[in-house]
This record gives sequence, structure tokens and C-alpha cells, in this order.
Amino acid sequence: MEKKFFNAVMNAVRDGVKKYGSAAALAAASGVSPANISYWLSGKRSPRLVEISPILDLLGINAAAPDSEASREVCFVNSKVVPAGEYAAPPVAEDYIAAPLVGEVGAGPGYLPEDEIKSWFLAYKHLPAIRYRRNLIAVEIGRNSTSMQPTLNPGDIVLVDRDDRDVQYPGHMMLVMEPDGAGMIKRVSVEQKDDGDFRLTFYSDNGAKWPPMIYSLKNDFYDDWDKAIVGRVIWAWADVREK
Repeated sequence: MEKKFFNAVMNAVRDGVKKYGSAAALAAASGVSPANISYWLSGKRSPRLVEISPILDLLGINAAAPDSEASREVCFVNSKVVPAGEYAAPPVAEDYIAAPLVGEVGAGPGYLPEDEIKSWFLAYKHLPAIRYRRNLIAVEIGRNSTSMQPTLNPGDIVLVDRDDRDVQYPGHMMLVMEPDGAGMIKRVSVEQKDDGDFRLTFYSDNGAKWPPMIYSLKNDFYDDWDKAIVGRVIWAWADVREK
């Protein structure tokens, strides 16, 4: 978060604590972890907007993060409306965000950099999975990639939140990188070792054909989480023509 925006959000949390009488009461009313609220107020941890949004909703605060470097606001110019919606009100640009389709994962060269944008995908901002998320990119499951079946299939498009790289809870589906820079969609678990290193396990839903991949953060990714984890998968578009 930008500093000005972060300060405004934290002031809202403090107001919520005053309103409800304690951090514990605010946590119970919002469903947010009391430990997280304590960490945020003490400055030990900075909240992500998606984590703090239940408190903002509870307080009736409509917060929107500043535009990110990846996704972009939408401007409809003489937008084409399909026949099924010809009698409905036209789409409102402010309700959508455009995420760049930056490449293919699971086959070929892997995750492509953002300067090779192939297309743009519109996402409705008010969907629960997308609300308050802004730093989004879209990637395509490779035509020969079957490691995440039956959840994801070749040709599916997944939406990735680059601000959500929290791997403390095992099993989240993430866009990850191999040490050679190729991108993959995998579930992730992390184990801290006695020597301070982290053991990263990338595993597939199609585990019978695709065994887990195990890496060392220190030895394989030079102790840099950014080289291993790109972001969390929060949405997917499926090609159902063959189903």
C-alpha cells in the first residue's frame, strides 16, 4: 500500500477498535484474526487490503487501493454489447478492472514478462474473490500441461494476485517459478529448517502423474521469495467446449 493510503486504513482500524471497545471485539464482529489486528496495530506486520477489507466493510468504508503497475482501470468506448444484453443498461467502466494476459505456464518458455502482453481480461471488481485486489495478471495454462487436472485444464486462464504471496497456510494455489525461470501453477507448502533455510514443496492436483517438486529457498532461489512465488491464483476462466 502507498503510505498515505496505508495510514488512512490503519486510522480506520483504530476507529473500529474504539467503536467496539477492544481489538478482540472488533475481531469477533469482523471475522478478522485478533492476532492480525494486534500485529497491524503494533506495526509488526502491514496488512494487505484483502485481509483488512472485512473491517472496512463492517465500518461502512468503501476503500480502493491506488492503481497498481499491472492491472489497469477500464474505459469503454462504443462498447459492443452482445444480443443477450441489448436491453440492459450498458456496462459501467468503474465496475471492471483489466488484467494483462502475460503468457503461458506449464509448457514452453513458461511465465512471460509483462512487456510481452498478449491480451487483456476484464474482471468484475465486486466479485468476492476479486474485491480489493488490484495488482492482477492473467496467465494461460499450457496446451500440454495436465498437472493441475481436474481443477485446471489446458487452455484455462487463471487470474493471479501478485500482492498475495502468503504461503504460511499450505495448499494455496500459486503461480510459482522454477529456478530456471519457468512458470507453473502449483499448490505450495513451506517448512522452515533448523539451519534457517526454507523447504518449498510445489505439488500438483494430478499427483499420480506429477510428483511433488522440492526446492531450497537458499540454494535454489538465493534466499529470495520473489524468485520463487509470483502470486496467488484467485479466479479462473475455463474452456468448456470439449466438456
